[in-house]
Amino acid sequence: MIDDLNERIIALLKRDGRYSHTRLARELGVNVATIAKRIDKMLEEDAFSIRTVLNPFKFGFNAHAFITLDINLPKIDQVCARLTNNPNISLLATIFGRFDLLIITDFPTWEMLQEFITKELTRMEGINKIDTFPIVAIKKIYNGLFKYDSYVNTPAGIDNLDMAIIEKLGENGRLSYADLARALNISLTTVSRRVAQLKKEEIIKITAIRNPLKWGYLANAYSVLHADSNKVDAICAKLATHPEVHLVMTLMSGFEILFGVHFHSPEVMYRFITDEIAQIDGVSNIETFVCAETRKRSYALFEPEK
Repeated sequence: MIDDLNERIIALLKRDGRYSHTRLARELGVNVATIAKRIDKMLEEDAFSIRTVLNPFKFGFNAHAFITLDINLPKIDQVCARLTNNPNISLLATIFGRFDLLIITDFPTWEMLQEFITKELTRMEGINKIDTFPIVAIKKIYNGLFKYDSYVNTPAGIDNLDMAIIEKLGENGRLSYADLARALNISLTTVSRRVAQLKKEEIIKITAIRNPLKWGYLANAYSVLHADSNKVDAICAKLATHPEVHLVMTLMSGFEILFGVHFHSPEVMYRFITDEIAQIDGVSNIETFVCAETRKRSYALFEPEK
């Protein structure tokens, strides 16, 4: 059950997912044991997760793609496990329809993106077909996590040790400094200094990410649509005004626009797509992929309506 105390705990962990139990208890005026018990229970029930989110501007991510995969169903968990901790994958979801899995990838160059597809995805056991849709522009996704203007074209100086720390924190954002130092065979001082610097420079943000299903949003989907080329920007602008729409991107090679939605029920989602989106001037065709399970989502974070 998500009560007021749980909401306040998540709000603080959204600010910084590494806040200690002691600090949370002090700020919320409850005892440490209560905080620890509440967090453990919510994590066990998958109400939220603690993720390490990469700042796309600091990393100089300039090549993005929406990719759909046809997979042998007995192999889908194996494929997801291999992809989840990849720091260049910001969205990973199992879906219903003619594909089984969708991902969004972010790389510094198109060459690196192509290498990921040809040397990693094509060699994974169980993947039958890969369809790639390069992303032209991101219209709505970061939800205030990072500022656009401050970091454009300013990639950070990140070395191999920084990347190793980021990868470990990607597996568990609340991994202790002691465990992190032990795993990487470096000193505790080095770990704490590096993590503090990565956070201070906003290279990463360690944050609580809610699971929409636990807030009663049982219908989550991603839709692609064909649109008149001269009306794409206007359509994107209209999509972005809807609070139910958490992601809007323009694509090339097959479809013009990708958008993501979350609703309390499939019926409400259906009415929204048919009565709202399909009626927008310039939209000619819509294909919707209903999510079975979101395995990873770094951006376009869900926030329940107040």
